[in-house]
Amino acid sequence: MGHKVIDLHCDTVFALKDGKDIRQSVPEIHVDLPRLRKGGVALQVFAAYVPPQTEAGSAFNYACEWLDSISAFARSDELLMPVENSSDLKTCMDANKTGIMLAVENGLAIDASLENLKMLRQRKARIMTLVHSEHMSWIESCTGKGQFKSDSDQSRGLGRFGEQVIDAMNDLGIIPDVSHSSENAFWDVIKRSKKPVIASHSCAYSICAAARNLKDDQLKALGDTGGIAAVNFCSSFLNEAYRLQFTEIIKNDHSLWEQIMKKRHVPGITAVVPITDIADHIDHMVNMAGEDAVALGSDFDGIPSAPEGVTGCDFYPVLEEQLRSRGYSESRVEKIFNGNFIRLLKAWD
Repeated sequence: MGHKVIDLHCDTVFALKDGKDIRQSVPEIHVDLPRLRKGGVALQVFAAYVPPQTEAGSAFNYACEWLDSISAFARSDELLMPVENSSDLKTCMDANKTGIMLAVENGLAIDASLENLKMLRQRKARIMTLVHSEHMSWIESCTGKGQFKSDSDQSRGLGRFGEQVIDAMNDLGIIPDVSHSSENAFWDVIKRSKKPVIASHSCAYSICAAARNLKDDQLKALGDTGGIAAVNFCSSFLNEAYRLQFTEIIKNDHSLWEQIMKKRHVPGITAVVPITDIADHIDHMVNMAGEDAVALGSDFDGIPSAPEGVTGCDFYPVLEEQLRSRGYSESRVEKIFNGNFIRLLKAWD
């Protein structure tokens, strides 16, 4: 029997949006209930993604709509269970159910209102990725275009309102997620938050130089502060040769993106990404941050491609064997697969 899995990020809300019944097998996506069960997933965090181009003033309603859809899915089958805190998670794991936790991806969702943030928590959101691919007035993105213009006169990555957001998240019990944040914003959030933060779907920059990945000093800081870095399964975050080819293809033809996401295939790439690349990143992240600070954050259904052999959320037993073959003890595997997030969640309850 393998270790139970906690996955800190998926974008399968898109499948719900398209009307897919993911309680049944849906081969063209990464996450469905049969594969969650087969993969031993005890908790899947579903992100309500708010696109950066969402019209001002409508982002909050957009996020609420998708949080409600995820909540409905979590209550739609006897094998599923909504999970909000560590007590819920223990009940869920003891009952051998698959828990669903709500997250928001992109702080744009609050429409620059702390009251809206409070209402997202009332809708049971437990994690919020602070920013996505574009800067906001109060926080800098790692991929935002142009110079960051903060609502603060300080030359940093988190503005004055951003500080208020972090303070409010600490008070409300919403875990800050620094995936997609710039380096400056990362350090500002680490300094501001009184409780440990997460990077829910990021890899190691020293192996693959994607802007979304974490540098060694960032990994060490997460470990030192009790936080977590969760490895992403996106090929262009895992493998440098793949990243370089992918970047060139997308740069030359932006219209490919929709086709790529639909087919989960990038035409013209020759670089091969083996499943061992995931274990390589875990190795490095453990070496930098410590075994208490690494977890899993697949980004399933939000990535254009995954390594060869990664079929979706049924893949985890294969990864488990990969780690065992590298000499990982059972206690270390268990920490990475579930224990580290359980520990962090208790700190936020």
